[in-house]
Amino acid sequence: MLTRFRNIKKINLVRLFNLSKIERQMIYLLALTIFLGVNFLLSPLALRLDLSFGKAYTLSPATKKILHNLDDIINIKFFVSSDLPTRLTPLKNDVTDFLNEFKKESRGKIEVKVLDPRKDEKTLNEAREIGIPEIQFSQLEKDRYAVTASYFGIALVYGDKKGIIPQVTELESLEYNLASSIYKLTNEKLPQIGIIGRENIFDPREDELFSFKKIMSQQFDLQFINFDENVKEINPSYKAIVVFDNGIKEYTQEEAAAIRKYIDGGGKAVFFVDGVWVKDNLSVESSRSNLLSFLAEYGINVKNNLILSTASEMVNFGNETVSFFAPYPFWLRASRFSDQVSYFSNTKQLTYPWVSSLEVTKKNGWETKELVFTGKNSWQQTENFVLNPQEIPEPKTEELKSFTLAAQTKSKNGGEIIVVPSSRFVLERYLSQSSGNLEFVLNVLNDLASDGALSGIRQRAIAIYPLPDIPETQKDIFRYTNIFLLPSLLAVYGVIRVTRRK
Repeated sequence: MLTRFRNIKKINLVRLFNLSKIERQMIYLLALTIFLGVNFLLSPLALRLDLSFGKAYTLSPATKKILHNLDDIINIKFFVSSDLPTRLTPLKNDVTDFLNEFKKESRGKIEVKVLDPRKDEKTLNEAREIGIPEIQFSQLEKDRYAVTASYFGIALVYGDKKGIIPQVTELESLEYNLASSIYKLTNEKLPQIGIIGRENIFDPREDELFSFKKIMSQQFDLQFINFDENVKEINPSYKAIVVFDNGIKEYTQEEAAAIRKYIDGGGKAVFFVDGVWVKDNLSVESSRSNLLSFLAEYGINVKNNLILSTASEMVNFGNETVSFFAPYPFWLRASRFSDQVSYFSNTKQLTYPWVSSLEVTKKNGWETKELVFTGKNSWQQTENFVLNPQEIPEPKTEELKSFTLAAQTKSKNGGEIIVVPSSRFVLERYLSQSSGNLEFVLNVLNDLASDGALSGIRQRAIAIYPLPDIPETQKDIFRYTNIFLLPSLLAVYGVIRVTRRK
């Protein structure tokens, strides 16, 4: 065997194939042709290896399933201006690559076009007609800030249906936004969502759910359920229900039984409840809502407390003559979210006005998980509540800790409950422009109404591992070692060489 191998080494390929008469340039040309041909034949095969943490560059199984089930062509048009700020050019390339990834996975059901409204009047009119807005970007040019308006949005067309993503400046949420838009376009009827505990008010000036209804009605058929009108049960065709504790109404046993029957039958529900009722005049009383005992049966306990935090909203206090802005610890901000769900796409933080904490317990047949957490600089009041912003007592160091502000529980038969312990969470007066309360609820209802078709779609993010904090003395050691180590090694090597020569 060894002899045969040695003989193979002696074979002269030039003589064997009579290549001696062929010019060297022809050999190079032939090799290049073979390389290009092989590359062309293998180009339809999507071969890639994703070694990033959490598979950040791989489509989620839920997204792949939605794309594989497409029955007709979806046109995705990426409207992006040629005068885009330089810092966004890499993002443009990433979005384009991402859309092509969708195209490949769809098995020919998605067509992608990248259009520039600045270069084509027809494209500009199309962007305006479909609703893609111009976005203002600021950038530093020649030692001054300049503001430019550019297009950077996506339109989806499915038959006579259209949908848009106005801006795609956040790549982390793009997979969820695209998948949910495609899922919505390809479903014939809007899913029905039941609303319990609030009236359907048609005057925008008096409607506390105005923004909530405006956003949710774009994707859902909202139905207000009034148990006072001889309604004895909840229609099982509702994809989900939203239940409000308004600090006044106590749900009757019949109403609670109707909600329980709906959930135990595989229904899904979102609860906005209070552990403590806070009146507009800042008076406080313990909650008398029987929803608390109801939820405890499913393993989610709403505590009779109010949570405060140093991460809080600025609130306007006073009256018509005297007013002042101050951070109000009872209106806290939360930005620590569970990474096991997709509800927080497009959401950087949530605002909770007068919120209680949650405690989860195990219940047979139900799987419970915590979703939202406060920062560690948070504390609670459990009695003798002091809500006046000028009289709130300072917490002790040992009282500071993190609290749970949202939780979810699922049953094996498909029933699902999500609890937010603040009844004002989506009410008009308490929405903050810097928080994503409505986006969070929209994502939750999207997931519930899709029967889990959108669950598991992660935010596309690459984990960043910063260098640990180390003492200044160690920093100096590393710094000077890097400076002198290589020259020292070269000097030692030179001395050794010189010594040997002598």
